[in-house]
Amino acid sequence: MSASDIYIPKYDLINQNMAIDFRTSGSYVPAHWHSALEITYLIDGQADMTVDGSRHTMVQGEFIVIDAGRIHEYLCPGEYRQLVIHINSEYISSFMDNQRNYQILCDRTELTEDRVEPYLEICSSLQELVNLSSERPYGYRIQCESLVLHVLYELLAHFSIQLYRSDLPEPSKNQRRIREIVSYIAENYNKPITLEEISDRFGLSNEYFSRLFTQKIGIPFKKHLNQVRLSHIYHDLCATDAPIMEIVERHGFTNYKLFSRMFREIYGASPREIRRRNNPVLQ
Repeated sequence: MSASDIYIPKYDLINQNMAIDFRTSGSYVPAHWHSALEITYLIDGQADMTVDGSRHTMVQGEFIVIDAGRIHEYLCPGEYRQLVIHINSEYISSFMDNQRNYQILCDRTELTEDRVEPYLEICSSLQELVNLSSERPYGYRIQCESLVLHVLYELLAHFSIQLYRSDLPEPSKNQRRIREIVSYIAENYNKPITLEEISDRFGLSNEYFSRLFTQKIGIPFKKHLNQVRLSHIYHDLCATDAPIMEIVERHGFTNYKLFSRMFREIYGASPREIRRRNNPVLQ
């Protein structure tokens, strides 16, 4: 994998209907949310995904759909390939009845007999999308967008429930709050953020903040903060020739021993090994 292959998540699609990306080995995407529908297809390998604090292990050939606004993260330290599609929510709505919305419920482990065939049809389309993106024949982008729309149709036709807009629940106060907290951390991760400071910023006690964060994200606040830092450090290790210690400090880590331990836990190798493996030129 070269520096140009590193996946940078598109949290929001602006003036764009859809985006098609790939993730490869050693990828970690911290808990985040965005306004687009996301479809993730595991081409090969294994990947752990946490959605709204609940962890799920994806297997080869499986896909998962994440509605806009849901908080999710990926942890994939081993060899794997993953196709990731984002579809603008407003673009989807443009095809729908103005008075209706939808909720997609698609889980491999809960497939009923009548939904096995459409599930496999979606998997086949996603694999065809992978092949097209690799071969890139003339006009392949037209066919790629056509396949994404076909997948979307199959999801809406077989795995969705329709809701009238008047029946759609408003995000709870805690849902809005946790999204704001996650966004704040993403923007300020390289600063020294303490539990006391962030709790006070959002008008919560330390105890309530810690309980809410762990419940919604699946890990404690401090661990999430450090994992966000690690994801940026990983990127810079592969994409720049800056000294390792300089990169570590730039992204907010002050405890090098803790950094080394957490980095190896997530990526399965030391920072120097990751740099050597992913971009030998930058050793």
